[in-house]
Amino acid sequence: MNFCHIYKKICGKLSKLVQKTPFWIILHIVLFLGVFLLWSHVFYDFYGPSPGAVEKNIVLQIFEGQIPYVDFECEYPPIALLLFIIPGLFFRALPSYYIAFTVEMLLFDLLAIFLIIFIAKRINISKVKALTAYTLLIAVAASPLVTQRYDLAPAVMVLAAVAAFLAGKNKTAWGVLALGVTAKVFPIVVAPVFAIWLLIKKQYARLFKGIAAFAGVTLLTIIPWLIIDAKSLGSLLTYHMDRGLHAESTYGSFIILGQHFGWTSVNWDFSFGSFNITSGLADNLANASFYIMGAILLLAYALFIYQLRKSGKNKDVKSNSQVEQETVLIRYVAISVLVFLLFNKVFSAQYMAWFCPLIPLLNIRYQNLIVALLLIAGVFTIYIYPFNYIEFEYYENLPVLIMANRNILLIIVFVLVFIGRKPQGKNAQTYNINNMIRT
Repeated sequence: MNFCHIYKKICGKLSKLVQKTPFWIILHIVLFLGVFLLWSHVFYDFYGPSPGAVEKNIVLQIFEGQIPYVDFECEYPPIALLLFIIPGLFFRALPSYYIAFTVEMLLFDLLAIFLIIFIAKRINISKVKALTAYTLLIAVAASPLVTQRYDLAPAVMVLAAVAAFLAGKNKTAWGVLALGVTAKVFPIVVAPVFAIWLLIKKQYARLFKGIAAFAGVTLLTIIPWLIIDAKSLGSLLTYHMDRGLHAESTYGSFIILGQHFGWTSVNWDFSFGSFNITSGLADNLANASFYIMGAILLLAYALFIYQLRKSGKNKDVKSNSQVEQETVLIRYVAISVLVFLLFNKVFSAQYMAWFCPLIPLLNIRYQNLIVALLLIAGVFTIYIYPFNYIEFEYYENLPVLIMANRNILLIIVFVLVFIGRKPQGKNAQTYNINNMIRT
């Protein structure tokens, strides 16, 4: 009896504690500055190379007066370079630079916590459930790579753009989205979602102002290169256009799996800073990937139009049409990001951070299953990189099978998000009421 009483008391206190934002802030500070830094120190001191080395070296070149894209080849867009420079203003040697970079990513992570709370309240879902899912995804799916690469920053920029858009801050939303695009290209797939929303609602003036804000912010970020050497930015575009088929991509992992079963044969090629594969099939898929991705995106946008129109015609006074539509918008933002992730020709391990701020805000069936599958996919990703990447490069059986299964799990997640809808009938009403009470 005493044990049961103590257990209930602990659960009661914990239940109250998780309702408070400082709890999540402290938890994430410990995660980033404790667990992730310790991981990096222990693992990379033994295996190398040191995290932050690439970013630090770029910063040193810039501080020496060299201009990216003009004086040296650089694969990173302008806002990414700014993110690299900020820690370099304080430290220019490892590991101090990496620690400062980790703090920078932590600040984006903490911003994501506040944005998730804001959006969760707006669409009537449990903030505790959303923050729990986000924490698990950051800890496992994104993994310590979230502090070793900058991909969390554009992911949070997407989330911030969505939050601003839902709050009616149209120009801010488009401006922040432009920052995300000029940090990492993938947020561009969210722009049509915003445009469709405004077109369906016949808010043409807001659409024009939003596009103008997007174009203005984009222009401001690239204007130094337009002045110095307008052709220099072309090298950034051609760098990514000329890349081959990444071995970790959905296409690449399945081709390597096919080689494992003797169905095809590929050669490996280390170029553009990544492990790529070459063959007739691989090269054709690399060239076709843009069109495949584009076709799936067009299908998603068409279904988004249908869903918006359907929800707009719902005259049921018991339903909250605005909340329903905003829930649909968030789902199609997540779908768009997943399409870019899965059907692009490049898929590095750090890209797993892209969906972490969005998935917890889905209000659909299979939500718990989606998070669970992503956590398993995260474990598979960590197994490959950093622990067994060399073995994967040599096409050893287990890493090849695990990589293919990682991508299969992500495809299953994509399908579940694509077909997912809110709980129906009485269960849906009970679900929403319970969420509002917990929030």
